[in-house]
Amino acid sequence: MSKMIKSSEEFEKASRLVSKVICVDERLPNPVFKVSFPNKVVFDFDYVMSCKFWDELEKIMDAFGDPSVIMAVLDPDPVNYYYSDFSQYNWCVLQKGTTADEYWNILNHGPEESPADAILSNSEIVIWLSSSLNWAIWGERSYGICILGFNDEMSKYSSDSCFSIDRAITDLVALNFTKGIPEDVTNKLMKHYSIKN
Repeated sequence: MSKMIKSSEEFEKASRLVSKVICVDERLPNPVFKVSFPNKVVFDFDYVMSCKFWDELEKIMDAFGDPSVIMAVLDPDPVNYYYSDFSQYNWCVLQKGTTADEYWNILNHGPEESPADAILSNSEIVIWLSSSLNWAIWGERSYGICILGFNDEMSKYSSDSCFSIDRAITDLVALNFTKGIPEDVTNKLMKHYSIKN
C-alpha cells in the first residue's frame, strides 16, 4: 500500500537515499543527478503529474525489479515549510501494485488545513527515486519537464510519451520562456541531458 511518509525516522531514511543520487540543492539547467546515468529521456511535467503516468511508472519499476519508489518534493522545502507548517511531509512511498487512481489521490492529497498544498498544486521540484537506485526522475515545474535518468539495464526503454532533450527544449521548455530560451540554458540542457553515444 502506498503511503505518505509521516515519521521523522522514515523521512531521514528516505532523505539519505535521495541524497545518494540527487543533487538536492541544484536546479535545471545544471546537472541534477549525482549518478552518471548513461541514458536519459524527458517527459512533460504535467503528464507525470497525472494519473496517466502511473502505468508508465510501473513499466519502469518492472524493468528494474523495483518494489517501490520514493516520490519526494524538494521545493517547497519538506522540513522548513511543509513539516513545520503541517506536521507532515510532502514525501511518499509508492508501492508496486498501486493503482492509477491511488497515485492521483496521493498527488491531490493536501494537509487538512491547506488542501492547496497538495503535491499536484504546490510543488516546484519533485523527484521519483527507485528502490534499486538504478534510475531517478527529476521534475521541475518552471521548465515543464521531468528527466528520467537510468542505467543500461533499460537502455532499450522507449515510450510514446518520451522526448529527447532537444525536442523537449523546443516543444516543452520553450513554453515557459516568454522571451525565448536563453542560449546558455539551451546549451547546458543539451550538454547535461543529451544521450552520449
